[in-house]
Amino acid sequence: MVSIKQVAKQAGVSFKTVSRVVNNDPNVREETRARVQEAIAALNYRPNRAARMMRNQQSGVIGFISDEVVTQPYAGDLLIGAQEVASQHDKVLMVVNIENDRIGRQRAIDMLLERRVEALVYASYYHKEVQVPQEMLQVPSVLVNCYAENETLTTFIPDEVQAGYDATRLLLEQGHKRIGHITLNPDIVASVKRLEGYRKALAEAGISYDPQLIVQGESRFDEAGDSASVEKAVAELLKLTHQPTAFVCGKDEFAMQAYFEFSKRGLQVGRDIAVTSFDNQRMIAPGLSPGLTTMALPHFEMGQAAMNSIFNQGDDMVTRLIPFSVIERQSHLLKN
Repeated sequence: MVSIKQVAKQAGVSFKTVSRVVNNDPNVREETRARVQEAIAALNYRPNRAARMMRNQQSGVIGFISDEVVTQPYAGDLLIGAQEVASQHDKVLMVVNIENDRIGRQRAIDMLLERRVEALVYASYYHKEVQVPQEMLQVPSVLVNCYAENETLTTFIPDEVQAGYDATRLLLEQGHKRIGHITLNPDIVASVKRLEGYRKALAEAGISYDPQLIVQGESRFDEAGDSASVEKAVAELLKLTHQPTAFVCGKDEFAMQAYFEFSKRGLQVGRDIAVTSFDNQRMIAPGLSPGLTTMALPHFEMGQAAMNSIFNQGDDMVTRLIPFSVIERQSHLLKN
């Protein structure tokens, strides 16, 4: 392994000068800095990060507790966004995946703190409430895609209300007045908040809320079996005397299933029925015909925002809403 003294000899400087260059000391002359950097490159020298950490009393590591984030499609963008910002600050993430239970969460936090992480990020793969162990307060910590009732930590969550509003508004702007809503599990936050946004958009358009147009696409957590399904939801909505001409689907998987159900009945999205959805799943939304207009979950942006907040300490403990991106394709448009 190449030593700092070998680099110093190659560059014709003291090893202290090499150390100053490695640590980006602004007081090193540019000519000297260039010579040292050339020697570093020629010898393929790598600084002893462990020694630097001991001197600075910093580990250079951010703990990332993944509540199944890394095992879920697209939720992994949370990790990618966080890692991008961490790298800009010369930090690395130590990721621990847990199976959404209290014991696993506690073990993960204890393990990361034992390794002297400088901060903690707790990220969930879907928007929900979590119980925050007091140990997380020992270092700067943030919550991502989840929240704690006591609001002791800065929290980054998707703006579900605005997403529900936007998904509905796109259809209202096309002249639709009867808009069915196939909801997610009504026990989860996203389902409740998106419905709130749906109702807000209708109210602004002067259209009365009709509960008959709201149908579950999946079961509650405590219900045995699949008592709700998209197939049943579509059938229920289309048997109404005044059928909906447009649908807001709780997620792209629902929308894909709804496309099939419409087709069985001789109806075509983009001709007879308009559709909007949520998630922007890359294996579904662009591949449907017509392409699915959907609200893209801000996983990447939440990961970035959370990590930026760690490096900008001093902010008040707040809940920050991160907007969805509106991805317009063709499914919300009807061709004459």
